[in-house]
Amino acid sequence: MKAGKKMGRAMRLRAWMGRARTYWATILPHCGQLDCSFARRLWRRLRWWNGTIRLHGLGYCAPQCFEFAARQRFTRICSISAPTQPVQHRIPLGLLMLSRGQLSNRQLRSALEAQQASGRHRLGEWLEKLGFATEQQITTALGLQWACPVLTARVIPDSRCVRLIPFRILETYRMLPIQFVKATRTFYVAFSEGIDYGVLNAVEQMLDCRTEACLISRSTMDEALEQIGRDRSAGDLLFEGWRHALEMARITTGYVLKLGAQNVRVVACGGYIWARLSAGRDVANLIFGRPGSQQTQPLAWDEPSIQQITG
Repeated sequence: MKAGKKMGRAMRLRAWMGRARTYWATILPHCGQLDCSFARRLWRRLRWWNGTIRLHGLGYCAPQCFEFAARQRFTRICSISAPTQPVQHRIPLGLLMLSRGQLSNRQLRSALEAQQASGRHRLGEWLEKLGFATEQQITTALGLQWACPVLTARVIPDSRCVRLIPFRILETYRMLPIQFVKATRTFYVAFSEGIDYGVLNAVEQMLDCRTEACLISRSTMDEALEQIGRDRSAGDLLFEGWRHALEMARITTGYVLKLGAQNVRVVACGGYIWARLSAGRDVANLIFGRPGSQQTQPLAWDEPSIQQITG
């Protein structure tokens, strides 16, 4: 009889302890910062903080822990210089068009000399300027060069897709969101001057999706970007020049607290570092210059250079 009562008390005690663990795990979730103790989380919760910030899915119990993790991520990204050399293809555009009978040797030499003398514009633009090829011929040749489809239909920017990527990145890399298929999480993106697979990889990491690239003509891209720039509204923040990882982490943490963001992702995107802050359905993007990029130059620690842009 007594043994039965002891067993019953032990079972009730275990059940109570299980409920207690569940309760404390709910109000004091595990922190991604390894040296953040239970006592520290409890003190922060009782004192003032009542939330969790996630960085790439890993939760942090307080802004201090999040800032430390963000600084580590910014440091890793800054330790890798931004790519500066374009991808070298087996067949350059001029030789490809020459082999297809769309150019003569003399025309190709003239275009190359004009490009070298000016130091500006791509070869395809000079071929078009000099009247040696049409824009459609150049776009088709680019499609063969990059082994990707060419979109010839008129492109109407989808405002929902456009907002997924900051305008500065669209403008810099001459890319245009075409369609986002939620069922398969596939993002169709168009380029006009060759495919930047590094930027596409950054988009995949940021949005947790798969990308498919295509090419459109230069004039179509110009028209689409102009419309996006005309219709945009104030939104994202661009920090001109690259900063130290510690400063970028502090800036990001400050905006996390200001906006009440619960989820943050940070990726290297070409010559930029892109931080995406999500607070429910509201999203804000912070764009920092990346060390070694051609778009940005170093700034002094306290030099203010912040622009409000759109995306």
